[in-house]
Amino acid sequence: MLDSSLSGNKVIDFFFDIDGTILPFGKTAPESAVNAIRSLRKAGNRAFLATGRSPVEVNPDVYAIGFDGGVFSAGAEVIADGKTIFRKVMTDEEKDMVLSYCSKKGFRVLVQTEKGTYLSASTLEFWTEKMRRYAGAEVVLSSLILTDELPPDAEAIKLLYVTDDYPIELIRKELGSSFSVVENTVGLPSNMMGEIVMSGITKATGIDRVLEYFGDSISSSAAFGDGANDIEMVEHAALGVAMGNASPSLKAVADWIAPAVDEDGLCAGIEYVMKSLG
Repeated sequence: MLDSSLSGNKVIDFFFDIDGTILPFGKTAPESAVNAIRSLRKAGNRAFLATGRSPVEVNPDVYAIGFDGGVFSAGAEVIADGKTIFRKVMTDEEKDMVLSYCSKKGFRVLVQTEKGTYLSASTLEFWTEKMRRYAGAEVVLSSLILTDELPPDAEAIKLLYVTDDYPIELIRKELGSSFSVVENTVGLPSNMMGEIVMSGITKATGIDRVLEYFGDSISSSAAFGDGANDIEMVEHAALGVAMGNASPSLKAVADWIAPAVDEDGLCAGIEYVMKSLG
């Protein structure tokens, strides 16, 4: 339980990644994390998700913790006070370009849209087998849509690819400046899975839109993460916290390193932020 004596007059905006930060991969959130998030909001602060998942991919038990909104799809969609305040999708040209590229390379793809994440049954089987072998767990996503063909009118927000072995640095070079390619944060090696997002879209840009909406300063913000797609926001926030299970690249830019997610790390991190910024 968060120490109630840590609440102050300053409103702090907390931004939390989900997988590996709020909850261990394939598991539910520790009770200490749930209680700490609820306590910080009860003290008058705000809590937001900051995730690569789209809004419909977030499981109900995560939403049930209680949040004031969130940065979704790695910054491509931002929700505050129950309203979508920003949303950007790929143009048809961008969607066709990235899908054609992945097809030529033989990559399996998961296409994130507002309605859900489209993937084939064979891709789900392939991804699941890789997750079990290399991460020891599966990531449960809500609203998976199994299909062998993406509907022509589906608006792509982000694309995830899965393959046996292909250097992420080479993908970045081949796709050029139209997209950003970041390492996945679900436990697979970077040569097997990654995220392709629109250029200029990050969790940090999403944080700025939330702060602008509420009229808050970056000086009142704290960001928590564990993976490569959290680097921008952990660097950008006034106080960036890396979980003890975080990647070395994220720990290198964090202001503070908390214990691991399954060692009550989120609660410890929240207490540290309250003492530092409150």
